[in-house]
Amino acid sequence: MFEKGKRAQRQSEDDKVFNRMLLWLAGAVVVELLLLLLQKVYVEMIFDGVVAQALSQVFRVFSVAGVVIVVGCTVWAVMNWRSGKPAALPVIIAAVAAVLWVISFLSCFFYAEGVRVLMMLPAAAAVLIIIFFLYQRPFFYNAMLTGGGLLALWLHKQHYMNHPRFITACIVGGVVVLAITAAVALQLRKTDGRLGKFRVVPVESNYLMTFLTCGVTAVAMVLGLILGVSMSQYLMYVLVGWLFAQAVFFTVKMM
Repeated sequence: MFEKGKRAQRQSEDDKVFNRMLLWLAGAVVVELLLLLLQKVYVEMIFDGVVAQALSQVFRVFSVAGVVIVVGCTVWAVMNWRSGKPAALPVIIAAVAAVLWVISFLSCFFYAEGVRVLMMLPAAAAVLIIIFFLYQRPFFYNAMLTGGGLLALWLHKQHYMNHPRFITACIVGGVVVLAITAAVALQLRKTDGRLGKFRVVPVESNYLMTFLTCGVTAVAMVLGLILGVSMSQYLMYVLVGWLFAQAVFFTVKMM
């Protein structure tokens, strides 16, 4: 009877996790539809050029204002966290502002190309959502890092000739993020997966895979920048292969 009750409880928890995953996937579909509407209104101008012009002005303003909001909310969240106050509200505002800033920046400065890049992101987010709910948290973080490297190499391959400074800045910024992530992972290994009172990863997490992910992704991005656009395609295959190897590793670990 006791075992039957445990199985029923586990099944109930699995159903809740599955339902949450479906809700997040539905959200990704809604975002994709909204981006499709943005392409129709902003790029194809199916309604009126005045609407597209108004959107352009909004994107131009928020491409600057968004940075101010994100920085301000980040400072607000850190101050609340240090004083023991809830930091959820500034974190949520900062996350929403960051997403809107990405949309504004790409739409404003890259126009149709930027909107096409944006339309790829919900599909990538759907994959990450599935990984988040089905696998351990370290694989989710590693997949985000690898996916960022793939995006950087794809942008390098497609748009370096037209926007060399921006692509170079993206790759350099990505390498900096990977270095910071490796330093944070090193700190988490010393504190059993915690940053202060917040648990980032489980106690038994494998940090070696995170270190390797940071190294492999950073090397691939730097080699793409050094060796040129023609090599980016092959380096993308390397990162896809590494992501598949991680999927196998974490799947075996779950068994």
